[in-house]
Amino acid sequence: MEIRYLRPEEKAEFQKISAASFIWKFDPVTDSTVDADVIGAFDDGKLFAGIEKYNADLHYCGNKLNSIFFDSICTRPECRRLGGVRELFRTVADTALSDDLTLGFLHAFSIEYYKKFGFANLFQTYSIKVPFEKLKNIPRSNDVTLYTGEQFSKLCELYNKCAVKENLTTCRNDKKYFCATPIESADYTYIRRDKSGVPDGYVRFTVARPDSLIVKELFVLSPEALYALIGFLRNYDGIVKNLVVNKQYIGSAFAAMAEQLDGACFETSGVYAGRIYNLKKLLESNTYPTEYGRFSLLSIDDIGHNNGIFDVEYQNGKAVVTHRKDGDYDIALTAPAAAKLLLSGEGYDEGTAVYIDGVRIHGDASDFFKAFPHRPTRITEK
Repeated sequence: MEIRYLRPEEKAEFQKISAASFIWKFDPVTDSTVDADVIGAFDDGKLFAGIEKYNADLHYCGNKLNSIFFDSICTRPECRRLGGVRELFRTVADTALSDDLTLGFLHAFSIEYYKKFGFANLFQTYSIKVPFEKLKNIPRSNDVTLYTGEQFSKLCELYNKCAVKENLTTCRNDKKYFCATPIESADYTYIRRDKSGVPDGYVRFTVARPDSLIVKELFVLSPEALYALIGFLRNYDGIVKNLVVNKQYIGSAFAAMAEQLDGACFETSGVYAGRIYNLKKLLESNTYPTEYGRFSLLSIDDIGHNNGIFDVEYQNGKAVVTHRKDGDYDIALTAPAAAKLLLSGEGYDEGTAVYIDGVRIHGDASDFFKAFPHRPTRITEK
């Protein structure tokens, strides 16, 4: 078996494999290329499995961590269970240190399948639907400016100010993340400014008549910005019935508002699965309590540099992390369990973590759980 990146002329064949694997219609005119890099598995020179991948820097406790996103993981149906996908993931893991790769993410059609490669479902996201008639207590507002591209630096700065407050959000510095052609694409972004003229919130949305206005992104720095933007969206209540805000989590700004409204409906909208490719770097990047603490974590992982016992001694927000092969430890985690406890932001404790598959408490792990409390966490990639 040969594992390598696909050349441009080979990507059409990858798309055909994807079409056969996921049962979609391949169009040789529009579907013969892929913008992302693709790693392929070949048998006797013939491509039989592949994975799209692209990198992005993510916020984690104020640090930027190089991370990888996987998409279109597929195998020819007649070649399944030949180990192609396993070898593709092994190749990524083998070069994780040299690539300075810390985290990996994917949408898992079956988490039981991807647990074999160290992934765990992290957190549930929600689409929150509120009838516009239930928002009448929020004053209408027109204190916004339409984004058309010229304000990119200000919008990007605003997004990053908001995103750094949440773990796993993408660090953005590219215009591809924002739509600068609202009239042509019917994809609108409006920026709100505070009394001093500084941007403090934005909303990006489309309209699906006659049912809903669908918010793709909503980021705010203050309650005033949130209420002003929702007040602006009320201007569309004459053409659609509902406001739908996507990619929310319990505790997000809009979720906190919606929980107080009659008629708000929270619908699950998907979940990302995550994997830690460099456990030592992640532990060093974490923000720790001010008071002194220590714990020893036994990591049970197929990735060699992630396997073994990690001793963490922390104080004043920082930690010293050392690695050893054996000895005593306080808590043992498989790779999926480590991803769940360290990345999800759920804030587990000793009483709840023991119900997660792959968690074993061996000593006093209280300082471990103090180091990973509940934190706002959201993935803003597609």
